[in-house]
Amino acid sequence: MTNDNGKTTIDFSQLVTDRFNQLTKSEKRIANFLRKNLNEAAFLAASEIANHLDISEATVVRFARSLGFDSYPALRSSIQTSLRLRVTHSSRIKSRLDDMRSSSDIFERLTASEIDYLGQALETVNREQMERAVELMGGRQRYFVFGTGPSVSLVDLLEIRLKRFGKDVFSLRSSGRELLEPLLTLGPNDLLIVFCFFSINPSLRLVLEYANEIHCPVIMITDTLDTIIGDKADVVLAAERGPVSEFHSLVVPMTIINALLLSLANQEQSQIMPVLDRLDLLRDKLKTFNAREE
Repeated sequence: MTNDNGKTTIDFSQLVTDRFNQLTKSEKRIANFLRKNLNEAAFLAASEIANHLDISEATVVRFARSLGFDSYPALRSSIQTSLRLRVTHSSRIKSRLDDMRSSSDIFERLTASEIDYLGQALETVNREQMERAVELMGGRQRYFVFGTGPSVSLVDLLEIRLKRFGKDVFSLRSSGRELLEPLLTLGPNDLLIVFCFFSINPSLRLVLEYANEIHCPVIMITDTLDTIIGDKADVVLAAERGPVSEFHSLVVPMTIINALLLSLANQEQSQIMPVLDRLDLLRDKLKTFNAREE
């Protein structure tokens, strides 16, 4: 495989398969971990992989050299390049279109696919974790919601709904310094809800580490990162979005959001229902004012 600059990239799984018998027991553990979590682990440092597997960082470096690389960063860089070629935005959409090519009715096929994801969610979303998440949400006034890229739409949805419940919501959508000021106000009595899919960026690391440092509870909604950074959260909810190489669906994470909100409303009816009633009164007044202007 070659990239746009003509440089050769690797098929990591094939490379490991070819050299697997020559690897040590510890190196085979690394290989299996990477193959299982390739999309996420490809962005981790050698020390992070070593900590996760309870091995030495030197073992991770030797593993990279066993595969023919000068260092682990060199191996990681090659994997990242390969992943980027495979999961560009256009390739994801093309993959989904190819899957639907047998039918001229894309809406029908897409709807069937979304229903399938929801059916799978009945098996993959842990009900005990859902109940624990609702418990953490109960009695909180301030919520901090983190998500970047496509996850911003999920942040917006949760923000709107929680504000209608009379909650104070601080959205953490930025991956730059704009994130720091609102994060500085996060406290142990608040709740952090994190949407993270596919890769781990510096902002995500910062938000999780700071929340852990100040003992702020964390709810994480993710697809594939639970085995990598799930230990940073009090609750992890599995939100499958489909294969990484395809155009991703948001139907499952949105359904999880709605389930959490309805459960919270049921738990705090005496506080939330009056707020919703006041919202309706404000809407009626606004209609009256608009009618006077016409």
